[in-house]
Amino acid sequence: MFRKTEHPRGMLPRLRCDRQQERSNMSVPTFRLYACRRLAALMLAGLAGTACAQDVLVGATVPMTGPLSLTGKQYLNSLKLAEEDINKAGGVQGKPVKFIFEDAQASNGTAVNAYVKLVQEHKPAFTFLTSYSTQNIAVAPEVAKAAIPAMYAGGADAVAELGNPWMFRIRPEDSTAAIAMARFVKDQLKLAKPGIIYIQNDFGQGGANAAAAFLKEQGIEAAGMEAYGQNDKDMSAQLLSLKNKGADVILAFVYPQDGAMLLRQIKMLGIKQPVVASSAAFVPAAMQLLSPRDLQNVWGVIDTYLPATEKGKAYAERYKAQFSMDADPYGAAYYDGAMLMARAINEVGTDARKLQAYLKEVKDYQGVSHVYSFDEQGNGVHDVAVVKFADGTKDMQFIDAIKVK
Repeated sequence: MFRKTEHPRGMLPRLRCDRQQERSNMSVPTFRLYACRRLAALMLAGLAGTACAQDVLVGATVPMTGPLSLTGKQYLNSLKLAEEDINKAGGVQGKPVKFIFEDAQASNGTAVNAYVKLVQEHKPAFTFLTSYSTQNIAVAPEVAKAAIPAMYAGGADAVAELGNPWMFRIRPEDSTAAIAMARFVKDQLKLAKPGIIYIQNDFGQGGANAAAAFLKEQGIEAAGMEAYGQNDKDMSAQLLSLKNKGADVILAFVYPQDGAMLLRQIKMLGIKQPVVASSAAFVPAAMQLLSPRDLQNVWGVIDTYLPATEKGKAYAERYKAQFSMDADPYGAAYYDGAMLMARAINEVGTDARKLQAYLKEVKDYQGVSHVYSFDEQGNGVHDVAVVKFADGTKDMQFIDAIKVK
């Protein structure tokens, strides 16, 4: 036996000696069993570590809690669906894809922190940002610093105007939708005194200004322009102001919850003018808050009408079967983005600059929701769909597709 006082490390040698003595007391079969178990444990640990190291990590900031989670849930689901499909097809370059999600919630600061955490802790090969422009703008400097390709779905033109070469938009920019709304009013409804109402943020103001500018070029002056705050619950003063100014149609640039409130209040106030509203008013989360009456005399200029193509229809049916909720254009755009990302990695690997260069050259990529072609500002979608609703129902009907660029 060793004595404690004879060694500066105290009991360590004695412990070693005790373990050696314990093993020496084992029978040969018992020792072999012990050795086999130890070897198996080491091999399993090694295999697990190797499998983890081989995953291609993709980071996504998604509003999973708070008021923006209504749309966030859609692309959380669609990215999980894409992960499943990519891995069923063999992953990327023979390796499985693993999506890591961080909650962006409803504030710019939280979105920035979520992105920084993803990049610093997980070092993903690719990232997805939220569908909210103010968050996209706030996160953009960190995206440039990280130098990792990022797809986003905020519509504000101001995001692309930042000139960040690492950011790629997978939805129509607001000016595309806004010009399409104005064009529909002029060419299809043939009305000439539009009143414009919008949520007071980069998205709403940008869309309203783009529509007004296009109409002015066509010789049409807006009867009035009214804004409301993101947390406002009562828009009656703004709506009545447009009515009293003689507006013969209302163009509305909205988010989901406020869009539903706006459409309900238009009917409650007895306003008879037709309404042309932006895409967010017709996502499933907003439609749940509306009645068929609220949708009378309402047109929507939306990102895409999924049932218009076989690929879109199949995606929508599969999404509903898997998640027990209707698919929306936001989620479909993220699904397309993830599938395009997988194709890019299969082609050029995970080197950030090679991926960036690949995406810049993408032309006519057919997804479930759009045909994608990225321009010099990273905008990938250049068309929208016009829809309305069957009388007395909430059944959406495809009217037309409008390509702006």
